[in-house]
Amino acid sequence: MNTLYIDYDNSIDYYQKNVHNTTNSDTTQDWGIVGNILVWGLIVGTLLSYTPQYYKIFKNKNTKGISESTIVFGVYSCLLNVLGTIQQDYTRIRYCRQNNNCYNSWIPIVQLIAPLLCMIILYVFFLLYVSGSNNSNRKGNMIELRRQNRVYRRSRLNLALCGILILITLIINTALHTPDIVLCGKIFNTTSAGLSILMWLPQILITYKLKSDHALSLIALSIHSLGCFITVFYQGVIMKQNFLVIGNYIIGGIAEGSIVCMVLYYRKKNNNYQIKDTMLFDDELANDYISYENEVVTL
Repeated sequence: MNTLYIDYDNSIDYYQKNVHNTTNSDTTQDWGIVGNILVWGLIVGTLLSYTPQYYKIFKNKNTKGISESTIVFGVYSCLLNVLGTIQQDYTRIRYCRQNNNCYNSWIPIVQLIAPLLCMIILYVFFLLYVSGSNNSNRKGNMIELRRQNRVYRRSRLNLALCGILILITLIINTALHTPDIVLCGKIFNTTSAGLSILMWLPQILITYKLKSDHALSLIALSIHSLGCFITVFYQGVIMKQNFLVIGNYIIGGIAEGSIVCMVLYYRKKNNNYQIKDTMLFDDELANDYISYENEVVTL
């Protein structure tokens, strides 16, 4: 069943030796209606889950509270995850027609492309509304303008680097043999997991510094955190992907959940302060009233 008789740059031998060790197991060729519901739910849910974040930025007309570094690292992490998974699944994807298994080979990649697309759109929103500033003095406006120009320059550089990464991947997939392609995929996915750690540190620091969510959508973060763990279950349990593919989603789910907990904690803390201030103000009013009544009685 798994024997192929066409020689493609020595990759057939690799396929025959490792067909049971690729990141997708043969047992997942017919993983049924549950897997289909789960993967399409993840794809549609991911695309819709970013809507609250887009709307909040649009409504506020600024990006205060949102880390540029988090978005940029997120784009790179998602891109490397997609490219790395394609390379780790290279033998299965390349011979999917011979095995009549193209849908099951490509659908996990499509699921990983969804968060990449959402992160790119989020980056576009960030660039559109990064100019939202309330500085009324000229000096403040000049500083803000220079900051915006730096952000726009970095965006052009990031676009060029993403293009270079895609080009390098195409060259590797064309010029190297299958074992080397798979090894490169492992390197890409490991780098993606590392970037996933780096991407959330700036956002955690900004949230800690501001003690508020501002333009950050708590609804979107909560949905994303849950979606990350569902993705881990789908990619890891159903599709039998290895840890390198799902590592960044484990990190992302924990990090986003941590930010949600931080914001809720600060909201509760701020509400307690407001309640105490209101009680003190009411006590002062009551004391002033009693003093006034005593003065009237004395007169």
